[in-house]
Amino acid sequence: MKTHKDSSKITMDEFDRIYDKYYPQLLYYAYGFVEDSEICRDIVSDVFGQAWENVERLGNATVGSFLYSCVRNKCIDYLRHDQAARQYAEYLQEAVEDEEGMTPEEYEERMNNVKQIISELPPRTRFVLEQCYFNNKKYREVAEILDITSSAVKKHIMKALAILRERLSVIKP
Repeated sequence: MKTHKDSSKITMDEFDRIYDKYYPQLLYYAYGFVEDSEICRDIVSDVFGQAWENVERLGNATVGSFLYSCVRNKCIDYLRHDQAARQYAEYLQEAVEDEEGMTPEEYEERMNNVKQIISELPPRTRFVLEQCYFNNKKYREVAEILDITSSAVKKHIMKALAILRERLSVIKP
């Protein structure tokens, strides 16, 4: 990306003022896409982190449009990933709970297959899946336990569900 040197570069004090000015506006803007205040806070915080990393390329004239554009894009990405995760969760739920047409032995075999696949997941991914799905913890709670972001927890969930879906599709009931 081509950069130019000019006097409109943002200083640290100016960045603090920009943060104070735009954070509430961006939070409200993100909530228009994603109706979960915790997720919105994560998105807006990620955007400000990205802005800080690229502060030398930002000018005062473009910072507002940059921030809004980044928040919009991150919200859209979140919604795409969230939809995929929901689809995987629905598939998994159908795969393990659909007893209709299955004998008890077939159902037990299916459950054993699911348990085996889960036991073979990478340790952190398995922990996240177990905490969220079996212990009913929220992404935020698991993120705090592991000292990672809620977004990272979602990525582990998506990874686990993708592996389960792939492996279960090979195994027929």
